[in-house]
Amino acid sequence: MGQLQTAASSILAPLAVTAPGVDGFHADIDAAAVGRAAVARIRGSAHLVARTPRAITSTDPELLKVTLHRSAGPAAADQGGLQSRAHGGDFVVFDMTRPYRLAVPDGCDVVAVGISRTELGRHADTVARQAARRLPADAGAQAVLSAFLQGLGRHLDELTGPAQAHVGDALVSLLIAAFTESAPGRMDTETDLVDRIRVYTLANISEPSLCVDSVAAAHGISARQLHRLFHRTGTPFAAWLRQERLERIRRDLLDPAHDGRTAAAVAARWGIHDPRHLARALKAHYGQSARDLRQGRRQPGRPP
Repeated sequence: MGQLQTAASSILAPLAVTAPGVDGFHADIDAAAVGRAAVARIRGSAHLVARTPRAITSTDPELLKVTLHRSAGPAAADQGGLQSRAHGGDFVVFDMTRPYRLAVPDGCDVVAVGISRTELGRHADTVARQAARRLPADAGAQAVLSAFLQGLGRHLDELTGPAQAHVGDALVSLLIAAFTESAPGRMDTETDLVDRIRVYTLANISEPSLCVDSVAAAHGISARQLHRLFHRTGTPFAAWLRQERLERIRRDLLDPAHDGRTAAAVAARWGIHDPRHLARALKAHYGQSARDLRQGRRQPGRPP
């Protein structure tokens, strides 16, 4: 079990792995860098993988994890309040910047890909929005990606030199193709625009002047149109931006590397310059103040 936890954490980001029967637990792991992605094939007995809030820091790379489940037994995924059960032949995506759980009660045979958001470019948010959903790989580009990953999982130790980079490029292209498939027509155009707006906003998130009007103007649309686009996603633009800023502030407050900064300085890094607004927002969103978050992290034995 320790082998799996150490390997999984070194390949992607810190993870907690537990198993119901430690004495009988076993795992075989093959892993390699494939271009700029990390790929691993994991075969093991029943276990639970968790990315806990305590393990997440602002220095972690912003990764997405794509898993292809090959074993017949179910895998229960849970992230952001969304739960699903994947079976053999299904994909599940996880956003590694947020907590999640994956339980495999009957053991697993999984090919996992860890890839930076920057590698997916403007498609990163489209992929991330599918976190914890069961995505069958039985048709179209998802079926092609499934076959590709199964072959890759069998030959990870054979990729060297330029071939590794070329295969990595192909992997990125297939991931984008598989997870951005949608019906043709107007909705494609609107979804693409929302993705571009999200990428632009996150790239400029430290700017305090960032708002509906400025973002709309940067994309040649009206504020009313931007409101309409985000209304269809289920989260208004201002609420989404506030949530993204608060999540980054929380991560910095929980990160010992930022202990020398005041909460106001941490917040200013992410575009919030009003301490009173910060205090109200943290209380409303997390039920804790900046001091509570930092003190809670330092308390020994506090559960994650």
